[in-house]
Amino acid sequence: MQERSDVILERRTRTAGEEWFMSADDILDKNVINPQGDDLGEISDMRIGFPEGKVTYLVLRYGGVLGMAAKRFAIPPEAVIYRPGDDNFVVNIDKRRLDDEPGFEEDLWPREADYGLIQSAGTITPPTREEAEAMKREETPPPEVVTTERIETRPRRR
Repeated sequence: MQERSDVILERRTRTAGEEWFMSADDILDKNVINPQGDDLGEISDMRIGFPEGKVTYLVLRYGGVLGMAAKRFAIPPEAVIYRPGDDNFVVNIDKRRLDDEPGFEEDLWPREADYGLIQSAGTITPPTREEAEAMKREETPPPEVVTTERIETRPRRR
């Protein structure tokens, strides 16, 4: 006599903090500014790497007139800040840097993003009293929780 249990239901529940997704139509032609509010241009294209299928970089089109003589820069997607409802993406790049750099040619796309364009956030300092109070008032998203529930049948006899 052999006993065995059959798993008749395995349910996995996942809860996580808020995530935002955008379609390519929402990303392309979106204006880009830096934290100082300088206009850096717009997202004109994106590059997807395979076999991973992940966005390798966004193409920032800067300068030019009616798209002519514009420079193109490969911006890492993780350097782009977006908050739902904003009209602009924010990227920490000095506008003068874009003036000085050549960018890339239309027919010579780079294989990866140019991380050298992104300015570091600088020295991190403790928040002011007002900033600390504001942080306390903001709700933090719940941590991701994954639970698995297994329901088994009674042992079966053979």
